[in-house]
Amino acid sequence: MRCALLYVLCGLVVLTQSVAAPAYILPAEQILTLMIDNFGPADTLVVSQKAVLYDPALEEGVREFEETLYYRYPNRFRSEVKTPGLKRILVVHRDETVIIVDGKIVAETETPFDHFKDLLLYRKTGLLVDQLSRLGVNLQVVSLGRFNDKVIYVIGAKHPDDSVSQVWIDKDTLRPIGLLFGDPYRQRPLRRIEYQDYDTEPDQGGGYPTRILFFENGSLVRMHVLESAQINPDVPDRLFDVAYLKSISQPVALTPSVPSSASKLDEVKEGIESFKHTYD
Repeated sequence: MRCALLYVLCGLVVLTQSVAAPAYILPAEQILTLMIDNFGPADTLVVSQKAVLYDPALEEGVREFEETLYYRYPNRFRSEVKTPGLKRILVVHRDETVIIVDGKIVAETETPFDHFKDLLLYRKTGLLVDQLSRLGVNLQVVSLGRFNDKVIYVIGAKHPDDSVSQVWIDKDTLRPIGLLFGDPYRQRPLRRIEYQDYDTEPDQGGGYPTRILFFENGSLVRMHVLESAQINPDVPDRLFDVAYLKSISQPVALTPSVPSSASKLDEVKEGIESFKHTYD
């Protein structure tokens, strides 16, 4: 009897230790490599999407416009947005960035929400690691969590801590489903980007998210809705040539002021500021 009881107690100790032992979690770089590999081979991708802005200051609280995205892997990106009277171009190539509105250079850094592209663009682990580090993601910290009934890898935080920059990757599909990051220049809550409903048709984007949601202060402020995607179209290198774009554009501050068109110039500048505010 005493021997049987001893066996039972030993079994309970072993069971308790096995339950308490933490599961092994892959390191961040290995998870990111698996995610990149899971996207499959591609040289270029062109995406047409509808961008929807939610802002009480806008008429009817909503504005929609068409946007075209050009990806040349592993590190070149271009966005073209057209609205009545204004055109915005963003180009990122390696460490160079330029934003041009109506032919005028308005910035040489990305706006915060332009980083939605990071998890979808950088197709080399080292490039993605460097970019996430710049966004404040601590790649030495990895945990498991849950989001919308999915088990996820959380890179940069111990789930459910949402106070620091982090990446969420679906453990089963290895698709990125979330990015939280702060603004090093402003004291404000983290921005959150969610990637939803991946298109699984290879000729329609090879797993590109059909919806990308942007949250600020807990409120939905923007949404991208996929309209079409084309893998490996011919995309000219000139589209990503930052030096060339700068050579044919002009900073707003250097735009000559002509008395006869001063009011028009002011109107353009006001429109540019409004457009920049929309993307800030």
